[in-house]
Amino acid sequence: MNFISGSPLADSALLLLESGLQDQQRELARAIEKGQKEIRALVDSGPGDVIDDSCGNACIENMIARYSQNRTRLRKVELALKRISAGDFGVCADCGDTIGLKRLQAVPWATNCIACQQQSEQRRVN
Repeated sequence: MNFISGSPLADSALLLLESGLQDQQRELARAIEKGQKEIRALVDSGPGDVIDDSCGNACIENMIARYSQNRTRLRKVELALKRISAGDFGVCADCGDTIGLKRLQAVPWATNCIACQQQSEQRRVN
C-alpha cells in the first residue's frame, strides 16, 4: 500500500476508501460464488412440470442478472483498487482534475469528475 505523494486525496481519506473498496471486493466475490452455486443447483434440479419450469426459468434469469451486475461492479472495484496502487485514483480520466471526495465516497470506482460525467451522460442522451 504505497501511495504516491501529491495524490489529490489525503492519505487518511485514501486509506478509508481503499479499505471500503477491499470490503466490497470481498463481499462481491462471496456473492458471485454464492450466485454460481445457486444457478448450478437450479439448472441441475432437473425438469419439472410446465409451471415449475416457468418459475425456475424466471428465477434463473433473475439470478443471472444479479450475478452479472455483481461481476460488473467487482470489475469496477478492482480497477479502482488498481488506480489507488498506481497513484491516479481520484483523478478525472477526461480532464485530469480532482474528483471530489464526496463523489468518491458515494461512487468509489468513479473515473470522472461530476462535470465530465454530466457531459458524458448528456452526449449519450443526444
